[in-house]
Amino acid sequence: MQLASDYLQMSGRHLRRSLLLEGISFQQIRQTVLERKAKQMLENNLSIGDISQALGFREVREFRRAFKRWTGQAPSVYKNGTE
Repeated sequence: MQLASDYLQMSGRHLRRSLLLEGISFQQIRQTVLERKAKQMLENNLSIGDISQALGFREVREFRRAFKRWTGQAPSVYKNGTE
């Protein structure tokens, strides 16, 4: 969050208040960005392990769980559907 507030040249507190007024949390934005990036990387045939690491997950299984929560399907199923 600090990087985002620095980039936007506002305090973290002001950013949180602004997001609250819009009815969204920083965590929701972060999850949306991670989901989009994961889909893009899967479509470019990167390995699930590489994607997991690139997106900052400590373990591949954490990425798999998150991806399934975002999309309702496993990353491997999504990847096979885009090939």
